[in-house]
Amino acid sequence: MTGAVTPEMVVEQMKQFGTAARVRNDRFSMQIAPDRLHDAVRTAQALLRFDRLLTISTADTGENFELLYHLIGPHRIILSLSLLLPRGQPSIPTISDLLPPAAIYERQIHDLFGIRFDGHPGLSRLMLNEDWPENEYPLRKDWKPDPGRFYGGIKEGGS
Repeated sequence: MTGAVTPEMVVEQMKQFGTAARVRNDRFSMQIAPDRLHDAVRTAQALLRFDRLLTISTADTGENFELLYHLIGPHRIILSLSLLLPRGQPSIPTISDLLPPAAIYERQIHDLFGIRFDGHPGLSRLMLNEDWPENEYPLRKDWKPDPGRFYGGIKEGGS
């Protein structure tokens, strides 16, 4: 792609994935289906030069998990791709093959919310202690600590 990327180009090139709502002059937000994420990121990179990942943010809505992928390029336009994952099967393909910095965010989200990123090169612990109990994710709305369970750190009465 040559020439300047315009807001109109963002709307046109991304319309196959949903409606790009213009939040501000230089910012767009789109709700996409989870199975279209990889294609949407690849299109944004190839056709619109969204070559950097600002962050991936996550929210537990109670019914679903919302993931927001914030992309930017040399044109300084920000594109936020939003998608919902069901609580019962929180899994989505990794985008770390397209944007390598995504790997660290995906590890953090996996650790704290239990969302699986299929194809990720290594979803090892990042935020939680190595002895943190399996299948317990502290940023989920339905998580409650078990008073009889040790979650890492210093044990009372221990040395």
